[in-house]
Amino acid sequence: MTLQQKLLAKKSKKGFTLVELVVVIAILAILAAIAIPAVVGIIDNAQKSAKKSNAANLDGAAKKLYAGVTAGSITKESPANELGGIATEKDSLLPSSKDSTVTKRSKANALTVQNAIDYSGFSSTFANENVDDYAFSTKDGTIVYIDTSDTTTFNSTTITSANATRATWTSAGAQYQKIAANWATKLGTVYGATTAAATTTTTTTT
Repeated sequence: MTLQQKLLAKKSKKGFTLVELVVVIAILAILAAIAIPAVVGIIDNAQKSAKKSNAANLDGAAKKLYAGVTAGSITKESPANELGGIATEKDSLLPSSKDSTVTKRSKANALTVQNAIDYSGFSSTFANENVDDYAFSTKDGTIVYIDTSDTTTFNSTTITSANATRATWTSAGAQYQKIAANWATKLGTVYGATTAAATTTTTTTT
């Protein structure tokens, strides 16, 4: 190998200079600063969309369960495959088809959001959900996902974590009430119904 060849070989093995490395690192940092927020935003929006979908699905299932028990189309005599996760508790949760309207309404009012989750087969969906991410509207009794970062819709005057009755928050002007801990909120509270009182007749003898 000639001297010229040795010099060329040595030159070809030369590494990056410090300036070149700094420039590359700076470019990567700029790209990361642009890309990371975008990716985080996409993930955040996807999670919010999923929660909105979860809320809508749960609301539909809860209304179906509540209305069915109230009307008598869902009873302890219903086939187990139609009762989902509440089939094993049907005797304690559901009325008989022969029960009175008052009894059916009372049973419906006593059902909880957790019962609706079990009934609809959403147990795995909501297993790791934060209960404070969901509320019900005190106006129309609809279960919703609450994005508390959306100050246009949710703020201290429109939502609270206090476990109060619908009537209390309506008078206080609140529009949404968070679902109580452990999904224990009664469907009767969510949908604004009250237990039908038995009618009594008083006869006056003169």
